[in-house]
Amino acid sequence: MMNMKIAVGTTSSHKIQYLQEVLDELQIVADLMPFEVESGVSEQPISAEETRTGSINRTKHALSKCENPDIALGIEVGYHPNADGDYEILCWATLINKNGEQISMESHRLLLPSFHQNILKQNKYLGEYVRQFLAENPDQYSQLIGEDIRSRKPFIKASLKSVLDEYFG
Repeated sequence: MMNMKIAVGTTSSHKIQYLQEVLDELQIVADLMPFEVESGVSEQPISAEETRTGSINRTKHALSKCENPDIALGIEVGYHPNADGDYEILCWATLINKNGEQISMESHRLLLPSFHQNILKQNKYLGEYVRQFLAENPDQYSQLIGEDIRSRKPFIKASLKSVLDEYFG
């Protein structure tokens, strides 16, 4: 059986690892072709729509850089204010096949702890502070939540699994 060729709009080793984990879980054999591409949105998207747009742009750019892929994938993590103005973390993944069909799926959302809220509300880049949260909050619950926010793994894997399930399901 020939491997599927997937163009991926990131060179992040963590995102590639999470994608491989999802492909393994779904028993999809694929050659991943990672490309450094621009998202076309801010470095820290602050709305679900901006995050979705980033995932679409990454997918389109990866598709254009790869020779004859079966599909292309783009992943974008961002934040969105809820009705109370408090931020939730989320991830969008987009898949475009060689026929141009596009699917975008969002992960679940998690209301961020007040530490993270304060960083975002000061328009600071959250990634620079996630380790500080872990250092200042040694309790088990904070460590679990803090690590999920730092790695973004559950959000990335959920959106990738959703988009691949939708496409292959």
